[in-house]
Order: sequence, then structure tokens, then C-alpha cells
Amino acid sequence: MDIIEILKSRSKDLEPYIVNYLKDGVPDNLMKAVRHYPQAGGKMMRPVVAMVTADAVGGKGKKAAPFGAALELIHNFTLVHDDLMDNDDTRRGFPAVHVKWDMPTAILAGDALFAKAFEILADVDVSDDKLRRLLKLTAQSVWTLAEGQQLDTNFENQPGITVKDYIGMVEKKTSVLFAAAAAGGAIVGGGTEKQVCDMYDYATLLGIAFQLWDDVIGLTGEEKTTGKPIGSDIRNGKRTAIVINALGKGGRGHPLFDELNSILGKADASDEEVRRAIEILDSLGSIEYAKDRAQRYAKCARDKLDCLPESDHKRFLLALADFAVTRKS
Repeated sequence: MDIIEILKSRSKDLEPYIVNYLKDGVPDNLMKAVRHYPQAGGKMMRPVVAMVTADAVGGKGKKAAPFGAALELIHNFTLVHDDLMDNDDTRRGFPAVHVKWDMPTAILAGDALFAKAFEILADVDVSDDKLRRLLKLTAQSVWTLAEGQQLDTNFENQPGITVKDYIGMVEKKTSVLFAAAAAGGAIVGGGTEKQVCDMYDYATLLGIAFQLWDDVIGLTGEEKTTGKPIGSDIRNGKRTAIVINALGKGGRGHPLFDELNSILGKADASDEEVRRAIEILDSLGSIEYAKDRAQRYAKCARDKLDCLPESDHKRFLLALADFAVTRKS
């Protein structure tokens, strides 16, 4: 099953909602900033999960397209602010919004994307009860996402962070929109309560696997493929599962520990220093550790799909869990 091609095909159903809602507005520089990431492409995994889940529970996937489009704009809103907070210069192979324009415009572009998401959400064609449920699910997800983003920032300067702490943060920052997509898709599609709950769990586990694999790609991938600078997490001092595992393998005074710690969080670290930090992480087995954990979470995600009847839609969701931990970008 070609996941990329299916993602591209499903994404076409979302384009009218995204393009139409973002085509007008002033001033021109703000509107260009608002459209910058949505037009730059992306996998659109969250909205596709919503649509496929609606199909998988027996509903019509296209009915979930506005809900998926709303989540996609929320995701892009978080990327704009995330790049600003992390001082990342590129996204999807293009200059970050705050680099191409400026910090105030980036903040406003993120806010505007957030507002448009809820405008689109109001257009989902479901009963009033279901619409209120989708609204609450989405709002709670954004609240949880903000908690996760702050935890991620706190962890950079907080000693004693464990892998368990990191996974908890990832559930809030990354998984929550995946979970909202799957649960919301089940709601729109008329799924049972068990299907809504199990699909929420599936996507939560998928999101954790996705982020752990993202951390691996961030150190071992190629910038032309990922669209982001390799090793930026090193310069930002991110306490990923990889870094946490490595730092837990030696106390202060351990030569590798001290060398790694001298590079982590060094904003002006040279490319050679970043490469050396990655070599240390690899030699300690920490990159392999993250790969293994990501694959285990992906397996747990697949197990949650027992709630669905056999169909091509279920097979896609199974394959998506595999894709999350084998992709190159």
C-alpha cells in the first residue's frame, strides 16, 4: 500500500476548504504569511486520519473533510509558533514564517490560522449534539497542546527529566491532534462509543510513535528530505527520549557525558560539534533505543484497530502505523 499516494489523494478533498477559507483578507503581508505553510505542502496526516476513520466506522469520509481541514489549520498554527519558539529557520524546505516576514507577523499569522480553524469547524454537517462534541474535543485538544508545548520548553532547562516525562509531554504536544482527528472522524462517521474511544487511543499511540521517529529523523535524516535543519534539537537543547536515554547512561565526569553536555543547548554550535553529539548519541545506543520504542508504540496502535471491521480503510490505518516508523521525512 502506497501511503504517500493515498495521503496525496485524500488531501485533494481538503484543498477546497483550506484554499477557500484562506483566499481573502488584509493586509496582504499577513495573508501571505497565513497561507505560507498550508501552501508549502505537508502530509496532512491528521485530517486524512479523520476522513479514513469516518469511512472505517461505516460513515462517509468526505463528510469529515471540514473537520479535518480545521485540524490541519490548527496544526499549521502550532508549527508557526513552534518554529518561532525553537528558532528554526526552515519548514518543509521553505523559510519559516518568522524568517520570511518577522516575529509579530508570525504570531498574528498563527492566531489567524487558529481563528479560521473554528470557522471551518462550524460548517461540519452533523447534528447539533455532534457539532458541540466536536467543538469541545477540538478546544480541549488545543488547551492540552499548549500544556505540552510549555512542558517541552520547560524541559530544556529542567534537570532530572525521565523518558516517562517526555512521553507524557509528547502525548500532550503531538498525539493530541492525532487523537482528536481519529475520535472526531469516528463521531462524524457515526461510530460506536467503543470505536470513538479505541480510535482515540490508536491515534494517541500513533502520535507517540510518530514523534519518537521524528526525533530519530531529526538526527539521522537529510535536510533536503526532511525540509528542516539536521541537529536543530541539539542546538536547542531539546530533552528528547534519545538525549534523556544517553544522559542516563553516565554520571558527571564520564568523558562522553561531559562532551555531550557541553554541546547540548549551545545555540552557536558548529556543524562539526553537532555531528559529534550525534555520534555520541549513536555510540551509546540511544538512537536505536528510540527506534525500538517507536516501533513498540506503533504495534500497540495497530492492536487498537481491532474495533474496526475489515476494510481497505482499516488496512490503510494499519499501514499508517508502519509508515510512522519507517518514513524518511
